[in-house]
Amino acid sequence: MALALLLSSACGQTGLVEPEAPVASLRAPLEADRTARLAPEVLEAKVEIYGLPIATLESALCPGERGGVTVATDVDAAPIVKIVKRTSGEARTELLGPNLSARSSDYTFRDGDMVRHYTVDYRAGGYSYVYDNGGVESRRGSDDVPEGAEVHDLQSAMLRLRAWRPRLGETGYLYVVLGRRPWRVEVTSRGPEMVKVSGDARLSYRIDGVATRLWQPDKAAPKHFSLWLSEERERVPLRMVADASFGEVTMTLTGRRAGEVACPKPALAASPPRQTGAVIGSAWSSPAVTGRDLASSEAGALTASVP
Repeated sequence: MALALLLSSACGQTGLVEPEAPVASLRAPLEADRTARLAPEVLEAKVEIYGLPIATLESALCPGERGGVTVATDVDAAPIVKIVKRTSGEARTELLGPNLSARSSDYTFRDGDMVRHYTVDYRAGGYSYVYDNGGVESRRGSDDVPEGAEVHDLQSAMLRLRAWRPRLGETGYLYVVLGRRPWRVEVTSRGPEMVKVSGDARLSYRIDGVATRLWQPDKAAPKHFSLWLSEERERVPLRMVADASFGEVTMTLTGRRAGEVACPKPALAASPPRQTGAVIGSAWSSPAVTGRDLASSEAGALTASVP
């Protein structure tokens, strides 16, 4: 469902959900050790706008090379959309290390005759990219993020949110590359909530988020979204709602297959060799606090290094 986030957030203009301000300025490592214990799976979802289907999505998480994992996602436009223009997208992310940090990403988007292709390699505190739009334009570059922090793509960010076990009102942030630009994503834990999936009421855990572009933020409006994860240990994404310039986009889970049988042989194949890099660090969060905790936090902030 991570690629579906790009479908909606890439054109976001107005706020769908406005998260509260962080409850404290102090940051602590975002809990991420559970990502290493995610079982292989295939998720299927439908993408709708105003209740009308616009695309289907399939995302496979499978064992990768060197003890890591691969997340491969395909998005296919609905028949009614293909009548107007043929569109589709694929994304592949390689994750390595004890916390399954993003090592590389490969994204392809087709919009009629236009093909946009991004490859991104991640390192501690930054990334490098290659962008090509079918030979018309090609760009190479690199960028950094503050604090020497871990850098995510959409798919690794979704895994990190699934691994998060926040308290009610807890906030956190992480850095995500959208296309070739770095964004800071602020998330807030909203707590348990009932949500309908395929006609059945499911108990879920809601997270609200807003993404702000780091460089030249005045040229890109913040992107808002809400995510509902299942209450099971796997924290399966059940639904996501995000604002876009063309309306409110909803992504809803329609199926899930778990275990090794879910992974087709092509997804298990090793990727072409890439240059190795340093193990990336962790994202950050701030726990929910009481008035007494906040007072002590403000005192501690005099000696702490705060982003």
